[in-house]
Amino acid sequence: MPRPKARACPPSGVDTVAVSIEQTYTVEGVGSDTVSLEGSLTLERGVPLVDPQHGKVDWKTSIQVANVKALDVSGNSDVFGPVHIVLDHSVPSFGVITDGQLRSAVLVAVSMPEHDLTLLTEKPLQMHSNVTSVPPVGDEHSQNLQPVALVDAKSRRKRGALDSAHVHWRDLRSRVSHGGR
Repeated sequence: MPRPKARACPPSGVDTVAVSIEQTYTVEGVGSDTVSLEGSLTLERGVPLVDPQHGKVDWKTSIQVANVKALDVSGNSDVFGPVHIVLDHSVPSFGVITDGQLRSAVLVAVSMPEHDLTLLTEKPLQMHSNVTSVPPVGDEHSQNLQPVALVDAKSRRKRGALDSAHVHWRDLRSRVSHGGR
């Protein structure tokens, strides 16, 4: 699949991106480890929002909003065993890009079946980066702003933290337009 055009605002559509992510967890009674995760992310882009002062779509002034529809990444840890991350759909997750500044807020569920644990981020994981395309591809890194508490999915008791999250690589796998609107 060709790379998205740099510094361009594509029309609305759905992008599926292969991702490589590194996350560090601390889990009460289990330990702490950094886990490399691989999988996919699906985003549904809206039409670019035009700045009223400029009156046209352009990279520097338009806002690109995307609803994060799916996240599915997995990895293995010496401490946690298999780790599987999916989107927590209890609250919608979104990202925005304006003039190359990406900001997103996502809730995730972290499964560690070897420890019979499913942990949820207590608050959305706030991510940021500087990017040159929509969606970001290649080594346009994203990282979290601060750690987020992890709570047990059943009891809602705090069990630890997602200390850091870093998206290392993205590769566009598919792009479906909503018909150029």
